[in-house]
Amino acid sequence: MERETFISKFTALAERIKQTYGVNLWLVEVLGKRHSYVAGHKEDSFLPPEPIYLNERFAVVSNEWEKIPEEERKQLISFLKEDLLK
Repeated sequence: MERETFISKFTALAERIKQTYGVNLWLVEVLGKRHSYVAGHKEDSFLPPEPIYLNERFAVVSNEWEKIPEEERKQLISFLKEDLLK
């Protein structure tokens, strides 16, 4: 149940980020060296995606982090780490 709640919250957040900044975010589960897509707006691009690790199990990925202002990006990552992962 917790995983489904976490995924639904992340999906809603990813949708808001896409509407506000035009940035695709997706959540991946870290399985050793492999990253497995879980939720969000995944985009195929020529640019390499940049993961930001939330903990040892999950990372949030985008290839457009620079479109989100730095302070808001920090707040987003902090929110994901502290509130969403509870």
